[in-house]
Amino acid sequence: MEKARVSEDSADPSTNCDWSQLQADLLVQIFSSLEIPDLFSSGAVCRSWHLNYLEARRLCLCSPNQSPCLVYSSGDRDANTATLHNMSTNKLYHVNLADPAFRTRYVMGSSYGWLITADERSNLIFVNPVTRAEIAMPPPETMNNVRLRYSEEGVLDGYDILSLDLISRNFDIETETYDVTVEEGRFHFYERVVLSCVPSNGNCTVLRVHLPNDHLSYARVGDTKWTWIDANEDCWRYQDILYNNSDGLFYGVRGKGEIDSIDLSGPSAEVKAILKPVISYQLHTRYIVRAPWGDFLQIWRHDRYNEENGKMERVAAKKIVYKVDFVEQKLVQTDSIQEHALFIGFNSSFLLPVKDFPTLIPNSIYHTDDLMHYICSQRFGLRQVVFNMKDNSFLELSPPSSNARLNWPPPVWIQPSLT
Repeated sequence: MEKARVSEDSADPSTNCDWSQLQADLLVQIFSSLEIPDLFSSGAVCRSWHLNYLEARRLCLCSPNQSPCLVYSSGDRDANTATLHNMSTNKLYHVNLADPAFRTRYVMGSSYGWLITADERSNLIFVNPVTRAEIAMPPPETMNNVRLRYSEEGVLDGYDILSLDLISRNFDIETETYDVTVEEGRFHFYERVVLSCVPSNGNCTVLRVHLPNDHLSYARVGDTKWTWIDANEDCWRYQDILYNNSDGLFYGVRGKGEIDSIDLSGPSAEVKAILKPVISYQLHTRYIVRAPWGDFLQIWRHDRYNEENGKMERVAAKKIVYKVDFVEQKLVQTDSIQEHALFIGFNSSFLLPVKDFPTLIPNSIYHTDDLMHYICSQRFGLRQVVFNMKDNSFLELSPPSSNARLNWPPPVWIQPSLT
């Protein structure tokens, strides 16, 4: 069959179109399907497109199916700039954030498109890297086990962290306190931080794991203080937490694999054990995530030590995924996450279908380093890997301009959002 031919002298029909005259409803519909960086670029084309871009943003019509990005600081940019590496396009986007400088912050999480950060005074601040909106939470001195410490000259010198008296269930102010500097406090106050919804909605509950002994405290956006959870004597040693939109409950995995449900909807917290301990010792790092198909999964990270340049480094050796069977009270190992990619690290863990993001590797775990000792001592390294569950292999990820990557603040995964 003879192929159709187009004369070289034929006019390109697109050159006869005035794209600025596209109907507003059509433009808004197109904008709602774009990746956020492409949406921003489209809004700069002309005046009419910009007006419809603003309308799409006002109505929050941007596609919720945004490509995952790795957020980190790049050494070839200034201290206020956050770099987003899009995992679908392999492109880099640079966002200039307000003070305090991004490079001075501790980033210990992300959720609903917001970064969870703490400044050098250890204040918790949520920031949306797309809209640049920020929300502050109650300061550290409102935490039950934290007191301000001043020098003889009356200058703020740090924080005193109080220990819990196991008999009275009160924080013992008579014993010796654990002293930290103003900047060090953030590493003790925010081991894990999880949000119940977009923090700008005004009805967001924030749950955090903190030292000593990996206890839980919570506050709602707009509160003036933190509330410590002491529902029972076993409310400690939490390694990871998640929020389940389906039932409005938080879930926490503890050191021996046990899982608690945490209800913060009433006047006081209710904590229930829903999975008994599955091992008798605490050794591995654990993550918890709820899959889109309804299963709860536990991810166990097994580490080993490598000697490199005369130094011993702790690195991930293997990751094992378990399906939680609440009926039989056991974990069932699996080597498949149903053609999804799993993202773990400091972020709230999430799964994405590879059919929607074909550049991702199916049944793989994308992991950013969340070993605090390494991050604090090696601030100019960056380790992120992909673990293939099928063959137990590791693949090291190298974003563009990898020589400029910094390991501080800790890099985290995020799905950008306009909300």
